[in-house]
Amino acid sequence: MSNRMKRLAGLLPVTLVVVAPLAQAGWVPVTTRAGGAQAERFRTYIDPTTVARRGENVTVRVLVNYRERSEEGMASAVGVNEFDCLNDRMRSRTVSGYGEPDGKGRLIREFKNIGAWNNVQPGTTNEALLQSACDFYPQWWSE
Repeated sequence: MSNRMKRLAGLLPVTLVVVAPLAQAGWVPVTTRAGGAQAERFRTYIDPTTVARRGENVTVRVLVNYRERSEEGMASAVGVNEFDCLNDRMRSRTVSGYGEPDGKGRLIREFKNIGAWNNVQPGTTNEALLQSACDFYPQWWSE
């Protein structure tokens, strides 16, 4: 991390979600305050241009770059997640796994079935994703 980035990081208030611009167009990293084992295994990003309200829910495109390839050779996954902002739940709408980071390379796996709703656990990357997506347009929830 550069000295400039270290200084900027020191100025940020302590919050659960830290979102900073990524050099690649569209994707911004999402991290949790806890960090921990999840942060060591993968990095997660959202594309804020894809945040969309669907009734009481919000959908957003998510990128996960794995630090190590899976046994199948998957280095990244791109999907659309749906968040129930009022009940702190999420589900996957689509997920595609790729052989290279940043959702590039050979398509290894693809799921297009809508997954079951799962409760979002505190301190996890999923909680950071939920907060990033649901807080994107806070005026939606004051209607």
